Amino acid sequence: MLTLHTFGPGLGEPSLSPFCLKAMILLDMAGLDWAPSWETMPGGPYDKLPWIATPEGVVGDSNLLIDWLERRGAPIFPGFDPAARAMARATIRMVEENLRHCLTHDRWLNDACWEVTRPVFFAAMPGPVRAVLPGHFRKKMRKGLLAQGMARFSEADRLAYARADFDALEALLGDGRWLFGAAPSAADASAVPMLSMIDTLPADTALRRALRARPLLMEYIARGRERLYPQVSASLSAAA
Repeated sequence: MLTLHTFGPGLGEPSLSPFCLKAMILLDMAGLDWAPSWETMPGGPYDKLPWIATPEGVVGDSNLLIDWLERRGAPIFPGFDPAARAMARATIRMVEENLRHCLTHDRWLNDACWEVTRPVFFAAMPGPVRAVLPGHFRKKMRKGLLAQGMARFSEADRLAYARADFDALEALLGDGRWLFGAAPSAADASAVPMLSMIDTLPADTALRRALRARPLLMEYIARGRERLYPQVSASLSAAA
């Protein structure tokens, strides 16, 4: 039994982190037995979540988990030729290095969202710490998004970034059920959680509206939640 160190559930999702949820989905895709260890603060070798201890050593990142699973022969890119695999990897990077920042911006910097996300993100911490840390981490997130660039944009320009990615995902889906064929892959393990967490933003943001206006992506999210979301209901109930 493998132990996945992960942020716990919240905001209607099996984990507050799209990367932690991605790792859960990947482990299920690989048919491995695992259980969550719910964490309140980042940890592991890179001071981040998720991380997992394997017989070959600690895997400290969800994309490094892809590599580890591939070395074990797990079918996370089922039947892909080299070109399809390269496109899937590029899609994962697009989702995680652009849409991720759009999601993070609204969760942390949109005031209406922050009123809901703040008590959820810090619920497990002692009272005195909860009085200080949320503001500290929000400033840290703002600084990081300013350095990355997303927080410098107007709302219209942030939406232009997101819409281009939504367009790309719709083009990849076409008339299919999954991004790269008849079966879900690691690309879906990345895309479904990120899109789902935009859909479950706790305020009516322009980003959420832009996603919900796309029936093809909303159907894909619903399909992904039903097919891919992990069956760890007992642990989730205990952690909620």
